[in-house]
Order: sequence, then C-alpha cells, then structure tokens
Amino acid sequence: MVVKKPKVLFIYDVPDEHYWKDGLFAALNLLDKDFHIVRHNLHNGTVPGSAIHDADLVLAWGAFGSPADNYVQNNKDIIKKAGLCIAGNLISPQNMGTYDILFYETEFYKPQISSHKNITHAFGINTDIFKPNPDAPKLWDLLTVGAFATWKRQVLMCAKFGARMAVGDIQKDNIGESIGIVGKLIISGCGVSDLIRPEVLVNFYNAAKTVYIPADIYGGGERSVLEARACRIPVEIEIDNPKLKELLTCPIWDQMYYYKQLKKGILSCL
Repeated sequence: MVVKKPKVLFIYDVPDEHYWKDGLFAALNLLDKDFHIVRHNLHNGTVPGSAIHDADLVLAWGAFGSPADNYVQNNKDIIKKAGLCIAGNLISPQNMGTYDILFYETEFYKPQISSHKNITHAFGINTDIFKPNPDAPKLWDLLTVGAFATWKRQVLMCAKFGARMAVGDIQKDNIGESIGIVGKLIISGCGVSDLIRPEVLVNFYNAAKTVYIPADIYGGGERSVLEARACRIPVEIEIDNPKLKELLTCPIWDQMYYYKQLKKGILSCL
C-alpha cells in the first residue's frame, strides 16, 4: 500500500533563482523524501487557488510584511495550516497568530516571537557548495559579501588596508544608494564585483585571508558568516552587532540540520 505524503506548498519571492542555492534550498530538496513539496515563486506570479486548497501546509519564506507573508495573510481563510520561515528581522513580528509554526534563524531574534505557541530554530548553509579549498591562492586580505546597501555598511571597508574585494548586488529599487556605495569603495581602492552564483562565490571565500561582514543588526550577513566559517576563513564583524557575534561561535549548521528542524516543525502541526 502506497502511503500518501503530506503536501507542503512552499511560497517564496526570489527574483533570480540561479543565485538561490543556500541551506534552505538544499533542505527543501531533502524534505522531498518526507513530504510532497510544491514550490511557488511569487516573483513569477500568483499561486493557483487549487494549490492552496490541496496543501496540508502552506510554508512561506520571508520577513513579516514580505510578499510571502502578505500572501498568507490575504488567503488565511482558505489555508488549512500555515508556517513561516522568518527571513530577516527588519520588520517587527505581526499577525503571528495566523501561523501554526514559526521558524527562526538566531537566538538574537528568538525573544521577538517567544510568545508564539510553536517556534523552532531552523537555519543552515549549503555545505555541498561552501567548503574549504586549502590549495586556493590568497588574493585578498579582506572580502565582504552582501547587497550594496547602507545597513550592510560596506563603506567601512574604505578605511581598511590591504587588498580588498566587495561582492554584492545593486538594489533594483534603490539604485542611487547602491551606486553611491560602490563609488566610494572604488575610490578607496577596493575591488567590486557584481552578484555571483554560489558555485563561484565559494572560490572568492577561499581566496580571502579574512571575511569582513560589517553589517548592522538589520543588515543580514548570517549566511555569509557561516559560509566563510565553513570554508575555514576567519571572520571579522563590528562589535555593535550581537546577532553576528552569536554566529561566530555557534555550530556551523548545514542543510541536514536545517532539514531535520523543518521536518520536526512541520510534523508538529500536521
């Protein structure tokens, strides 16, 4: 007798999926063993109503107020069960009661959702891609990775010495800010690269003596810290960011850990 696997509709908003190969991406592939995972990228259009009706759980990925969260809120009357993989912490939690399970990434963020009935830590990086290469030549004294945005604080690289490289992407909805940051980096002698695929980014990590993530608490950087550590590259942050400080000493969670935590959380509400 064939046992029917529960159907999980995973909703997200990613402009270019060629760059999406992180720990969550890998964990979802592992979850396919246990659940029927149906992926829908809101960037490509709305979710068919039949997909929502057929889903035992709708799992969204994004911050509170993100397109994925908004979609769940707008369709909560026809969703059987809902979960949120919380990405980022810029927006304070709202409408938490809509969700049967909340997945959080850091202990720093956990207190903001501690009043919810069901929360689970779920985070990790794709160690199939991000791993050390001891034979890689060291091309840069400092490497920073992240979108060219004020809260990433890449301009702090301008005061650093040695060979420096900044890898990131231009904010499509805030081009002026990004170009201003890129200009300052170039004038200071820092190399600049557009966004690159993970399979190439790992080579940049391994070519660096130190990875510098100067973001403030709103600027992300969690994955970059763990990816660099997975490549056995020292990581430097700014002292005013307790969230990233936590990630300097935590376990290097991988896609298997991410998968197990997601599975546990999903089963808890089905």
